[in-house]
Amino acid sequence: MRITFPHMGNIYVAMKAALNEVGVDFVVPPPTSQRTLSLGVKYSPETVCLPFKLTLGNMIEALELGADTIAMVGQYGPCRFGYYHKVQELILRKLGYEFQMIKESLGIMNMVKYITNGAPLSKTIAACRFGLAKLKALDELERIVHKIRAVEQQVGNATRIYRQAMSAIDHATDYQALDRAKQDCFEKLTGIPVVPSSHPVRIGIIGEFFVVVDSFANMDIEIELGKLRAQIYRPQSVWEWVRFNPFIIFLSLREKDKSHKAAMPYLSCHIGGDGWQSVGEKVLHARDWDGLVHLEPFGCLPETMARNIMPSTKEKLPVLDIILDEHTAKAGLLNRLEAFVDMIRRRKRDKICV
Repeated sequence: MRITFPHMGNIYVAMKAALNEVGVDFVVPPPTSQRTLSLGVKYSPETVCLPFKLTLGNMIEALELGADTIAMVGQYGPCRFGYYHKVQELILRKLGYEFQMIKESLGIMNMVKYITNGAPLSKTIAACRFGLAKLKALDELERIVHKIRAVEQQVGNATRIYRQAMSAIDHATDYQALDRAKQDCFEKLTGIPVVPSSHPVRIGIIGEFFVVVDSFANMDIEIELGKLRAQIYRPQSVWEWVRFNPFIIFLSLREKDKSHKAAMPYLSCHIGGDGWQSVGEKVLHARDWDGLVHLEPFGCLPETMARNIMPSTKEKLPVLDIILDEHTAKAGLLNRLEAFVDMIRRRKRDKICV
């Protein structure tokens, strides 16, 4: 069995580590590129969202590399994401590909058992723990990078170091190698020369999960905001998504629960996807952030509802709404980000003067 999973941020690092530990060949799709998007657009229904098109393109490229099994999350519920796998499977079979589609809707335990090729439970748990450890390390380093990008003297240093660390963590075969890679990156990041007396603006990034965590889908928006001397705060991450699986118990109240509670005066129920959380994040962090970038794929109903609710909240946090699809041009995106950051900086300066 040669299994694959579409790109979604850095989740492939954990999938690859866990499956290699149980002796399963994991086919990593090529890095998402313009070809990936073109394939997805070509074979997808015109009105489906960007995550559908990108994940379909990932699947096609992985099948071209010899994958014979596709793992895909999916549940029946209010968001169309839960139905992606059914439509994508029909499209791929119509294109002539032969493969096995493994869905989360089969039941999480049955899915894990199949993917791990019946490996002993103890070995499977150990493999999953190692994959999760890699995700946690990447998440911790990424949060540091989000802050350093805004104050580094030489733009690009933090991004370069993080990419090197991501490769080292990906290739780590045990916990010792993982810890060394993480510590090495941390030391390099903290040693980056920074601009003295720098007071960067603080911007939160929220919205539909896939476009928030996937750098190709959002056109490297975190890097671009860092170049504009803005510190990024992103509550959503692949690590957060995985560790809040109902099979993993935590004592602390998770971010999503906090944001749902904060949104209650304006939105009192789940509307699918991440729309409820998007509204809550604005309310929850109105005093922590100077501005908010709200990302959504074109046609995403939950985020469309959230976008129309947010202007009516009493928390007057500036919000930049960005709708993403295959027609979005990076030049236009950069112009909007530059204007938004400049507005926030002026607004912040005027508050200080008053």
